[in-house]
Formats: sequence, structure tokens, C-alpha cells
Amino acid sequence: MAIGFAQALEQRVRAGFAPAIIGLDPRLDALPAELGGVDDPVERICAFYRESLPRLAPHVGVVKPNIAFFEQFGWSGFRAYESTCALAQELGMLVVGDIKRGDIGTTAAAYAAFHLRVADAVTLHPYLGSDSLEPFLSLSRTAGKGLFVLVRTSNPSAAEFQDLQVGEADLSTAVARAVDRWGEGTGDPDGYAHVGAVVGATWPGQIEHLRRCMPRAWLLLPGVGAQGATVSDVAAAFDPRGRGALVAQSRGVMQAFAPGDPDWRDRIAAAAAAFAAEVHTVAGTGQGER
Repeated sequence: MAIGFAQALEQRVRAGFAPAIIGLDPRLDALPAELGGVDDPVERICAFYRESLPRLAPHVGVVKPNIAFFEQFGWSGFRAYESTCALAQELGMLVVGDIKRGDIGTTAAAYAAFHLRVADAVTLHPYLGSDSLEPFLSLSRTAGKGLFVLVRTSNPSAAEFQDLQVGEADLSTAVARAVDRWGEGTGDPDGYAHVGAVVGATWPGQIEHLRRCMPRAWLLLPGVGAQGATVSDVAAAFDPRGRGALVAQSRGVMQAFAPGDPDWRDRIAAAAAAFAAEVHTVAGTGQGER
């Protein structure tokens, strides 16, 4: 990625990719049965992505591997995470590492050094305050790396803390305003910043408000599909050009087959195409495979 993350996202949407992101959350019990002959579970996961990522690449320009599903296998899982990120990048896709890190001092610096070397952007939580994000923000400013800070998460109990009042606003609003500040001086001065936000699609009533709080932030919108939200629920996240938002989908695309289906590759490709077309429609960015 020679240019900054925000500009790279803009380029991909302008080139015709859907403003969407596919989550990579590998589960052994959901992998194709034909890969069962591969004894090593980590190699089975890698084999799955070697076959499936090329089916995504014509439709979406961004993927989001969730590190938890890889690191449960120990050091070999970590290597699989790295190789999956590298494969996606070789195919021309941007990689958002779904790591949800947040710590202070040298610990945060170590996290940033590794994760922003492997991925183009990462997800972060802000609970420890701005100094916990500073090593990541530094790489965002100097190397154009992307950050997605958890602002309003998609899980049902998010409101337990995110609705708490902080002065005249709730906590999610306070974090959103911080995201807007953190993005100053990054990205395209006339467009979007490298610092974005995670805003759950399961809270459609909050999206328009949070968009106003973060006018220069790319919004990553999880919760469509298995968590109950629809693509149309997030329409307010897009600007008039269909930019500024990435609608996330995981199981609806990557598990769009039964393990025994012999045509599982085609099913993934078809699900990716259908999801991309739906996002294009809601975003108003047109349709069609590249």
C-alpha cells in the first residue's frame, strides 16, 4: 500500500469495488469436507483461504481476519494469520486486522509494531485513553496506516457502558468526538482520515448521529446478517458519493455452503457477488462485477 489507508479505500470504491468488508473467522466445523484430508487444522484453514480469497477479490477490496480464530492454535495459528493477510494483499485487497488491542506504553508500541506491519489497518479499543492509542496514531500519521476505534459495538450489551452519560453526552459520543480529533492531520485533507470507527449496524438509530460526530471517519459497520442487521439499516453511514462506510459480512459469505457441498467455491463467489450488489445499491455506487 504505497498511499495512505483512507486514500486506498477511496481508490478501491472509485474503481468499482463494493464499499464492503468480508470477515475471515475460520471455524474448523464449517470448512469444506473435501479439506478434511489435510490433517493439520491450521493448514486446512490456509488451504481454505487459498481457494476462497480469489473468489472474493473481484467483488470486495477489503477483508477483516479476526486474529482470535487463528491464535487459538498457538504459534502456527499466528503464522497462518500472517500468511492469510499476505495472500489477501497479493490479491490486491486491503487487510483490516481485527485485533481489538488497547494497552499503554511499550506494550502498545509492541502491538503496533507487529500488527501494523502485517495489516493495513487494525481495530482498537479506547478504554485506556489516548496514550494507549498513541503508538498506533503515530504510525497512522507517519506511514498512513488505518485505525478503526470501537465507538458503538454491535453486541446486545453494548449499552451497559456505551450509553453511560459523560457530561452532556453518552460515552459512545465522547469516543466518537475523540476519533474525530485523532484523525486530524491524517488522510486526505478534503476527504477521509486514516482514523475511523467501528459502529454496529445493529444500532441504526445511532448511525446518523455518530456520522455527524465523525464526518471524516470511515465507519466499519459489523452486525449485518447473523447478528440481525440489514444492509439498508446502515444507509445513513454513507456520504452522497457512496463513500465513508464499509459494511461488514462474515458468515453470510464465508459460510454460504454446507461442508459437504462440492461447489463450495462457487457458492462463496455467488454470495460475495450478491452481498456486493446489495451494498452497491444502498450506497448508491452502482453495481457490477469488476
